[in-house]
Amino acid sequence: MYRSTFSRLRKSIFAKFTLSFILVGLLPLLALSYLSLNTFSGYMERYTVNNYEQMLLYAGRNVDDMYAKYNNISKVMYSYGVEGRYGHLGEAISAQKKTGDYRLASTVDDFLRTVLYTDSYLQNIFFVFPDGTTQRLTKENKSMDFRVSFPAPEWKTELLQDSRNLAFFPSHKQTYHTGTNPPVMTFARNLLDISMAGLQEHIVGTLYMDVGMGAFDEIFGQLALNPKDTVYVLDGSGNVLYSNRSERIGQVYTPAESGEYLRTEREIAGNGWKVVGEIYKEELFRTVTQMMNTVLVVILLCAVSLLIVALLFSRRFSGPIRSITREMTKVESGNFDTRVTVKTDDEIGLLGRGFNKMVVRLQSYIDEVYVAQIKQKQAELSALKSQIRPHYLYNTLEVIRMSAVANDDQEVGDMILSLSHQLKYVLDYGQETVTLLDEKSNIEQYFRLMVYRYGEHRLSLDFRFDAGLLGAAVPKLSIQPLVENAVYHGIMPKSGKGNIRITAELLPGELLCITVDDDGVGMTEETLEKVRSKLGSRTAGEFGSIGLKNVHDRIQGLYGGNFGIEVSSSRHIGTSIRMTLPYQKEGNADAERHIGG
Repeated sequence: MYRSTFSRLRKSIFAKFTLSFILVGLLPLLALSYLSLNTFSGYMERYTVNNYEQMLLYAGRNVDDMYAKYNNISKVMYSYGVEGRYGHLGEAISAQKKTGDYRLASTVDDFLRTVLYTDSYLQNIFFVFPDGTTQRLTKENKSMDFRVSFPAPEWKTELLQDSRNLAFFPSHKQTYHTGTNPPVMTFARNLLDISMAGLQEHIVGTLYMDVGMGAFDEIFGQLALNPKDTVYVLDGSGNVLYSNRSERIGQVYTPAESGEYLRTEREIAGNGWKVVGEIYKEELFRTVTQMMNTVLVVILLCAVSLLIVALLFSRRFSGPIRSITREMTKVESGNFDTRVTVKTDDEIGLLGRGFNKMVVRLQSYIDEVYVAQIKQKQAELSALKSQIRPHYLYNTLEVIRMSAVANDDQEVGDMILSLSHQLKYVLDYGQETVTLLDEKSNIEQYFRLMVYRYGEHRLSLDFRFDAGLLGAAVPKLSIQPLVENAVYHGIMPKSGKGNIRITAELLPGELLCITVDDDGVGMTEETLEKVRSKLGSRTAGEFGSIGLKNVHDRIQGLYGGNFGIEVSSSRHIGTSIRMTLPYQKEGNADAERHIGG
């Protein structure tokens, strides 16, 4: 089986053309796309990593600038001048301490106020004297919690170990203030009495500055970090001074072991700090991946387009040949009604036209000798069958009617006669339209059956036709369904006698209007809206094959969308169905005789 399939493909023009297109166009495109994609992806990944490293370097410089800023603010103690007979702040404090000057608190308070408002991120500022006395100033008038010692013992120890340099204490809670306060980081520096140069260092006080975490947040908030990315600021011992994950502040830094992260670090000159970034690779290269996917989709679309062009181009050449082959097979089986569709003027088009001419000549020869006689016999048999079936039904109904009459059941006989007339009218396979007179006669036969069924005390029918309109053409069985709808849905639910009036009139513009009115129970606004909606829909809904929807669609199918039926109704008053169609003269002889009589 596979060998035969391969053999057919090897001999097929379609397969040869398709293979040629693939070899010439698709394979080079795929090879070039593969090389370009690899080169482009490598470049984009390097560009993304370099861009992130530059951002981290920029953040490290900003951290260094922040450290230098608070370092310089702390050094203001040595340049802050004090009015009067004392020199700098340290000298003033030492001298006033010795003399018990009452202005000492005012001097320190002025200094604290000056420093506090030099930077927007400074929250609290403290000056602690060697004896433990503390002067403080805050921006939010926070109350000191004297149950907690300030400063912390470990802070004092660190400042004593390195009395000349700036100390930094990472994010911590303000336990020394009452209430709930946001975490801060603290910079501290000892104030030395420089007037005692050359002697043992003499600490006259220590400055503590609480800085809000917004100082760090502002720096790292400028980085476009993803939810899984983490940045750290580490001191020389590897302790986490700051991180965008606040729970890791104060811990010893541990690098992420997963290969899913890209780790980058930058040294901060001057204080031994470093900035470390751990970036989630999937998020980092998401944009690159999206771009690569877009390029890949474009390449695939190009490849598919090229393949489609190859198939269409090959089919354009092999399709006409296959079509001729199929039609030749039909001719071999005796079907001479087949033709080849010719769309081109090339050699294949000439071949198709020649085949069509050959089939026509063969068909004409056979028709002249044999087929014409066979078709004539078949037509005669079909005509006899179509005549036998209705006549058989009419004869059977006539036998039943005569039996009823013989048994003195005149009413049943009349009902069967009315039914026979209606069946003859329905089964008469003729034109689509009849005269208004024919339709009127059929309605009378139908209504006679309804009167037999329900009695004259329940139903009455009134025709108001202009005699000149009885020869007008109307669709066959178009009014009777409207009358049937009025009987079953309008009159029967009503108690007492109901009346149906059928009116035919000629409107301006050569329009024939036929209206069926009843004084039945009518319809509610909701029911009426549903009926109108179903008339305008394409589905039959609840209507049967001869219901309002059927009549409406037949009229529109015959005369166009501007014609059809309209329904109006009022609850407990009645319903009116209006049918509009173009006025056409049928020229029926019975109508003319009726008009003349």
